[in-house]
Amino acid sequence: MKSWIFTGKSDKRDLLLYICKVLSGTGKRVLLVDMTDGRKYRYLASSVKNCIPLTEYNGFDICDGITAAEPELYDYCLYDLETMHFGSIEIWKRVDAVMWVTSYDRYEVENSAEWFSHLFLRWPQLKSLRIQPVFIRTVDSFLTPDYIMGYVEHLPIEWSKEMVCIPWCETNEIVQMENEHAQTLRMGRISRSYKKAILSLIVNLAGLSMPSTKKALRSADRRRA
Repeated sequence: MKSWIFTGKSDKRDLLLYICKVLSGTGKRVLLVDMTDGRKYRYLASSVKNCIPLTEYNGFDICDGITAAEPELYDYCLYDLETMHFGSIEIWKRVDAVMWVTSYDRYEVENSAEWFSHLFLRWPQLKSLRIQPVFIRTVDSFLTPDYIMGYVEHLPIEWSKEMVCIPWCETNEIVQMENEHAQTLRMGRISRSYKKAILSLIVNLAGLSMPSTKKALRSADRRRA
């Protein structure tokens, strides 16, 4: 099994849902664990509850950090982790990679920096953790990835030099909102740059070939929710 943490205070639900859908298109078992503040993924279900039982969603499973699940039964496990109210250091120790997902929004960047500071106060043994930055909803301005990294360079983190950038696109926002309200997960209309970023992340994290990942993406595009 391969597992990854996607952390940060920016909303990254659409990114993780798309990654899970493509991974499930390879025929593998995929689990997404909701460890967000307020358990945001519960709104995907038609019956909103305070927790998410283990639920099949568009070819993969979703649960929250409280519901009992057995990650070892899956080929891939993704954690959307932005709270310290539950969870343990063991999650950090056993994952294969950690991603910091953030927009350029200053509140989200500063809030993430504070969150990491609290993380290292709670678990000092996580210092020197290797993390890959993933920038979402980026815009063309004087704001650059290097500029944003200046807000977190003081942290005891080994930052990966490989950065993923996903430009802001109105169509991506529209598709996300339509998917949420229709309780579906369609990817056909998202931007080419977004699909490219998803492919790049999956190839690097899962160790899959680009041709097989592209095939899984095409399958995900065709698959109806």
